[in-house]
Amino acid sequence: MSNVTKYRARLPDGNGKAVFIDGVRTPFVKSFGAFEKADALDLYSRVVAGLLRKLGLNPEAIDEISAGVVVPQTKNGNVARDAIINLGLPDHIHGYTVNRACASSLHTIADAAKSIAFGHPFSTLAGGVEVLSDVPIVYSNEARRFLLALNKAKSPTEKLALLSHFSAKDWLPRPPGLTEPLTGLTMGESAEIMAKLNGISREEQDLFALASHQKAAEAQKAGRFDEEVIPIWAPPGFECIDKDNLIRGDTTLEKLASLKPVFDKSYGTLTAGNSSALTDGAAVALITDEAVAKSLGLKPKSRIKDFFFVGVDPKEQLLIGPAVAIPYLLKKNKLSFADIDRFEIHEAFAAQVLSCLKSMASKDFCERYFGDSQAFGSIPEDKLNVNGGSVAIGHPFGATGARLVTSLSNELIRSDKSLGLIAICTAGGMSGAMLIERYA
Repeated sequence: MSNVTKYRARLPDGNGKAVFIDGVRTPFVKSFGAFEKADALDLYSRVVAGLLRKLGLNPEAIDEISAGVVVPQTKNGNVARDAIINLGLPDHIHGYTVNRACASSLHTIADAAKSIAFGHPFSTLAGGVEVLSDVPIVYSNEARRFLLALNKAKSPTEKLALLSHFSAKDWLPRPPGLTEPLTGLTMGESAEIMAKLNGISREEQDLFALASHQKAAEAQKAGRFDEEVIPIWAPPGFECIDKDNLIRGDTTLEKLASLKPVFDKSYGTLTAGNSSALTDGAAVALITDEAVAKSLGLKPKSRIKDFFFVGVDPKEQLLIGPAVAIPYLLKKNKLSFADIDRFEIHEAFAAQVLSCLKSMASKDFCERYFGDSQAFGSIPEDKLNVNGGSVAIGHPFGATGARLVTSLSNELIRSDKSLGLIAICTAGGMSGAMLIERYA
């Protein structure tokens, strides 16, 4: 019997309801540090294998593995499928890799839930990875055209003729940039614009960043991340990395206030202290059909209730998307802020989160985007990012969504709460939001 026949014969019956079983992640570490010699395939393989081991799950039960990667590496164009092969997992497992900017792994989880609603695949390892220490370095178009022409040249005379036009300056490597291709602005520069438009002060940003670090440090000390973080023995020395290393529990408002602006050096308010740092890391979650989970003896942690992805004008407020996605998702489910027990809003920058919070509480904003005559409301501070956020923990672009789903599911169980909502802003003027419910 062929592998394909065996695989088709074992497909279980499902009920079309997506549940989150569990998730793991690497420690999130500062780029060009502990994971500098690792790559995306290496880290993603580690979390996939780590979650399978944690659950004691036979890989034959997995139908698909997906990965979000924002800065792709040419050597592993499809990290998800390469991880399947790298780990020697069963051939039938489908693998795909996507780039949905910072919401990439939230999108892989949403994709898994949509597939389950249609009956297949039933079990997906969905997540993402980013190793900004190992990004491709490109050369100019002139250098590329020269190489192609040199390769096509058939005679030594033709090759010598091409070499006579060789220009050394064309071969200077071009470092990767994180600018918006149509605006030419970095996300930090766009966040500076948002801070000015929304009247977000430097002190407000530093206070928000301080709270993020303090909450994350407290959570780390209390062991709240232990359930999701797996140790990584990183090359070349294979020292064990078992904790996020960007959290600064000893920072103070005075230290944060002493930092100089990064993106607008003359008049800016965004600093390294109130912005998320370049981060390496990976995260993955197991999303299954509810009935299939039961047949496999797996206990779900949460249900994927609903999600919503939306775009905004990137030239105006690039990262304001959560202020649009959150109300839309709540309205669709006939819910209000009061109904949600825990919120996780990705902290690309303190200014971005504060702008989103202020916008949802603005009558003018809500009238413009939703046609409402009243402001949507304010998120209570004690419900928001209770264990810190990306400003403190770090932000590997492709992995943050899976971290948030895992962290929030664990938090709902730990605090005996019911409903949680995640929102992520992204490059390109996009955003995603997801509603999850603790599994009873």
